[in-house]
Amino acid sequence: MKKLNLLLFVGLLSSSLLAQENSISMGEATITIDELRDHIYYLASDELEGRFPGTPGFNKSLEYVITQFRQAGLTPICKTNDSKLSYYQEITINKYSPGTDNQVTIVKNVNERTFTFEDNYITICGNPFEIKELSGGLVFIGAGIREPEYGIDDYKNIDVKGKWVVVLPGEETFPMAIKKKLPLEILQKYKTGSSEKWEIIIQNANDAGAIGVISLPSPSYPMESIAGSFHDKYVLPGFGRLTWDYSKPILIIDSSMVNYLFNGEKYNPIKNKESYKTFILRNTEFKLQKEYDLSTINTANNVALIEGSDPILKNEYIILGAHIDHLGILKNEVMNGADDNASGCAAVLEIAEALAKSKLKRSVICILFTGEELGLLGSLYFTENPPIPLKDIIVSIDLDMIGCSNTDVNGLAPIGIMKSNPRFKEIILKVSERNPNSTLDWAYESLDPSISTRSDHYPFHLKKIPAICFFSGFNSDYHSASDDVEKIDYEFFQNSCKFVYEVILELTNGDINLKE
Repeated sequence: MKKLNLLLFVGLLSSSLLAQENSISMGEATITIDELRDHIYYLASDELEGRFPGTPGFNKSLEYVITQFRQAGLTPICKTNDSKLSYYQEITINKYSPGTDNQVTIVKNVNERTFTFEDNYITICGNPFEIKELSGGLVFIGAGIREPEYGIDDYKNIDVKGKWVVVLPGEETFPMAIKKKLPLEILQKYKTGSSEKWEIIIQNANDAGAIGVISLPSPSYPMESIAGSFHDKYVLPGFGRLTWDYSKPILIIDSSMVNYLFNGEKYNPIKNKESYKTFILRNTEFKLQKEYDLSTINTANNVALIEGSDPILKNEYIILGAHIDHLGILKNEVMNGADDNASGCAAVLEIAEALAKSKLKRSVICILFTGEELGLLGSLYFTENPPIPLKDIIVSIDLDMIGCSNTDVNGLAPIGIMKSNPRFKEIILKVSERNPNSTLDWAYESLDPSISTRSDHYPFHLKKIPAICFFSGFNSDYHSASDDVEKIDYEFFQNSCKFVYEVILELTNGDINLKE
C-alpha cells in the first residue's frame, strides 16, 4: 500500500511538473523574433516622431498598444470621470519654458558683468518658478559634503544663510585628500551627474539656509552637451520631485563665469586641484533673473489587466511596465529610441500575450508609462493614483533598454535589486539556473548605485514595494538619433523576454510573500 502511494505521489508530481512545463512552453512560443521586430519597427518609426508626450506621434503609440492589448485579451482597469473602464490613465503635466528675460548679473568690487542663459549657464531647476529675481552673496563650499564621522564637514564654521553656495561638480573633481577619507560606498554617492549626489548636496545647502546652489562645470558633462536636456522643466501639478528637492534654483555655470567669480581670490577651483578651503567671496553679489512660461501637456499611461484565476490570489498583483515615451525631435532629427525604449514596450506586449495564454493564479497589470524621460512622471502618477490598492501590489518589474548586447553590461542587469527584498533575487536566480541563454550581470548596480533611481521601478520602491528594472546597458547610441531598429540584437532580445516571462510565472504562481 505504501509503495502504491509513493508511486501515486511521484505520478502526480510528474504530472504537475509537466503541466508547468507545458504552460511555460505554450506561453514562450508566442514570444517570437518576428513579432518583437514588428513592434519595434513601428514604435521606433519616423511616423511616431520620437514619441514625445502629448504629440500626435506619441498618441499613435498609445493607440497601437491598446490594439495589441485588446488582441491579446487584456482588459482595461482605469476608470474615467464617468466611471467607465479605460486603457488610458490620463495625466496632465505642467511644462515651464524659459522666456526671454533670463540672465545672471555678477557684481564684483563694483564691477558688473552679465552672463546669458544656455551660453554661460543652465538652470537644472528653476523653482520657485513665480519668483523672477533672486540675489545674494556667494560662498565657495568645496564639495558641499557633511560627513563628520569621516572628518569632513564643509559647512562647519561658515555662514551661508541667504547666500548662494558654489560647489564642485562631483567626486571626479574632489581633491585626493577628500577621496582618501571617504570609503568607496560613500564616495560613490557623490559621483558626478548622479541624482543621489544632487539630493545630498541640495539637502545640505537647504539645512544650512542657502538660497540656491551653483555647480562648477564638469569635465565629464560639458555644459553645452547637457544644456538642451534642462531647457524646459516638467512637473506634475501637486507633486514634488522623486529624487532631489526642487524647491530652490540649481545652476551649472561655465568656465568664464568661474574665472570671473574667482578673479582676485586666492583660490580658483578650476586651477587649484589639490586642496581647498571654504570661504566667502567678498564684495560679490550674484543676481539671477528668470522667467518661465507655463503650458500643459495632456498625456496618458496605457494600463491593462491580466486577471488571475485563483479566487483569493487574483487580488494580488504583479506590475510589468516600461516607458513608451522618448525625446521627440531634436535638431531636426527624429529620436526614434529603438532600444530606449521601444525595446521595453515590445517586450511588455509580447510577454503580456504569453502570460494571457498561461494559467496565472495572481493578476498582472501591464503598464506603458508616459513621461519617464521627463522625470519618471508617469510612474510617479500611477503610484499616487493606482487603480487598485497599493498594498495589493506584491512586486513591480520594469523593462528599460533590453534590446542591445553591444553595451557595458554582460547580459541582463537587474537594477534596484540591492534595495529590494532578497527573496526576489532568489526567484530570479532560480529562473536563471534553468535558462542557459540568459546571462545576468549582478555587478552593474554596485558600480553606479544612483542608476537604481533612474527608471520607472523607482516610484514603486519609494512606496515600499519590491521593484527592479531589467536593463541591458548603455552604448554610444544612447539618447542619440542613431538608436535605431538595426541596432537591436533580436536573438538576445527574445531570450531576455522569455527570461522575464518565466520570472513573472514564478511570481504569479509561486508560494511567495515578498512583502514580509
